[in-house]
Amino acid sequence: MVALFRWLDPVRRFGKQASRVVRLGRRRVVLVAAVAALVGHVGDHAPVASAAPHKPRAWFDAKGAFVFPLGDGPLPMSRDALAEALTEGWRRNLRFPEGGEIVSTEGGRYPAIGSLNMRLGGGIDRDDEVKEKKHKTPLHPSGKVEARVAVRNFDLDARPLIFDKAKLDIHISATDARLDMEHDDHGRAMVMLADANDATLQLEATNEDVERMLIQDLNEAVHSYGVYVRKATLKLSAVDDRAIDVDLHLSTRVAYVPAGLHFQAHVDIDSQMNARLSHLKCDGDEAIGPLIMSLVRPGMAKYEGKSRPVFSFPTGQLQLRDVKIQGGENIKIAAHFAR
Repeated sequence: MVALFRWLDPVRRFGKQASRVVRLGRRRVVLVAAVAALVGHVGDHAPVASAAPHKPRAWFDAKGAFVFPLGDGPLPMSRDALAEALTEGWRRNLRFPEGGEIVSTEGGRYPAIGSLNMRLGGGIDRDDEVKEKKHKTPLHPSGKVEARVAVRNFDLDARPLIFDKAKLDIHISATDARLDMEHDDHGRAMVMLADANDATLQLEATNEDVERMLIQDLNEAVHSYGVYVRKATLKLSAVDDRAIDVDLHLSTRVAYVPAGLHFQAHVDIDSQMNARLSHLKCDGDEAIGPLIMSLVRPGMAKYEGKSRPVFSFPTGQLQLRDVKIQGGENIKIAAHFAR
């Protein structure tokens, strides 16, 4: 059931389809939970020592939310080298129209930069077939920081990013930011927006495009289970800026047998930026939908009334301060972060 809240975040999709580098938390989706239920693995069963202090785990791990690919070779040691490495990294993952500057920098004395701008609008996700094997998996920060860069003004404008038939607008800006550079376990270099005095994230997509992205993401996640998602019907209704009603129906095939899965939930985000799930419902239709949901329902019930921080961050300094959500035909999310 965690997934009912997780998939609302298009950043995870942005990283997977556009840059293949941004990842928010564990890859858990509604359909995976359903399939897992069939083999008896619904819910979190990790043991917790009774004497250990309990710190609520956030719904989203934002450690990978602001990770950007660098090109091959040594880590950049100058402002121009950083721009070139970022350009190479983005071109490996996205196809851009001819002409135009993707990454630009200005001012400062390296490793300090006055401004860093990434212009990704119109970038098209490259097909997996044209990527080297090691670049098909998302970057995963190791936490072993090798270099840091201070940026007075950071701006990433990706309006829109294009993958398959869907579009997603994303805009990230930050002031007095800190970028951490490191390699992952495959030796791939990356740079991460690890801290900032003030930052904003804005996302926008049509409801229809979100449904398309959801189908793509779900099918990639569950194809090994013999599951295929034929259709997703999403209704996201914003009660106010921080309260939303979620209604999702999935038409699937499990081993060629049709199964309809229907999920409903209400999400409230309080002034401390904790998100609480309530009014959780799940029903099934078609041939084996009712059977699947009867197995999912007990694991789903434990999330009723569950409240957790919306995000956890790479450092303890950056915090989510405000968020606004708009539903309907155009889905918009605006988040404000600060120390």
